[in-house]
Amino acid sequence: MTTETFNRIMDTFGQDIFFLLVYHQGEPYINKHFSEFVRIAKKRRIYVTTSTNGHYFTAKTIRETIESGLDSMIVSIDGTSQESYARYRVGGTLEKVIAGTKALMLERQNMGSRTPNVALQFLVMKHNEHEIPEMRRLAGEIGVDRLLIKNIEVRSPEEADQWLPENEAFRRYHFDGNSLLVKNSEKESCTRPWLSTLINWDGTVVPCCFDKNGHYGMGNILNAQAAEIWKGDDFQDFRSKLLRDRRDIDICRNCNQGFGSFLPKKRWRGGSSAGDQS
Repeated sequence: MTTETFNRIMDTFGQDIFFLLVYHQGEPYINKHFSEFVRIAKKRRIYVTTSTNGHYFTAKTIRETIESGLDSMIVSIDGTSQESYARYRVGGTLEKVIAGTKALMLERQNMGSRTPNVALQFLVMKHNEHEIPEMRRLAGEIGVDRLLIKNIEVRSPEEADQWLPENEAFRRYHFDGNSLLVKNSEKESCTRPWLSTLINWDGTVVPCCFDKNGHYGMGNILNAQAAEIWKGDDFQDFRSKLLRDRRDIDICRNCNQGFGSFLPKKRWRGGSSAGDQS
């Protein structure tokens, strides 16, 4: 995304946004304008969060991140050994992520800043579910604010066989070996298309983050007014279909998510947590 596109988003939606996720299906630190995006949003008093694989923490990016005013971030660590970690995070280096996150926490302390609030995220899978106790220990060692224990998304019985943990508590699905059924699939609707939306790097608007490949385009913020998109026929048709039967929409059939994992409990709910399951 360019700064021009981001500024267009802020000029169009800025007065209505109170919570902004600056990431989607990619590594935010690859974009050289990332910290600038955060600063622009913070000038409008918007709560800003992001999610990273943790491989781009340098002294420069860490300082820029803290100075930008970023409120919170998720750092993904999906294994406590290099072998386990790299099975899902192919090509990744666990030691680098741990060292970078420790450096972030130390610099935050040195700069006397309370932000960003940092959460480690651990995706529970068949090969790493036994590492949860060690992950809790590691989160304490690194000194992060929160640990997210999260279930994994799969899209076929074959993927389920490969990735789903044995412990039913950490499965997003009911799986009998042949078919997948999302837990809470009986939910009749979802609030997201009435409360939020997602804008891709090129300005295209889609209903939410589960439209990973942009199949449900609602318009483009670069050549349409916000109200035209938000109240347009495409968005209204999508909402109506969701109200009738969410199972008719492919991206909704595989979703049981809400906003909870993005919101740090200490700030939003008055408590604290060493480990949250979502």
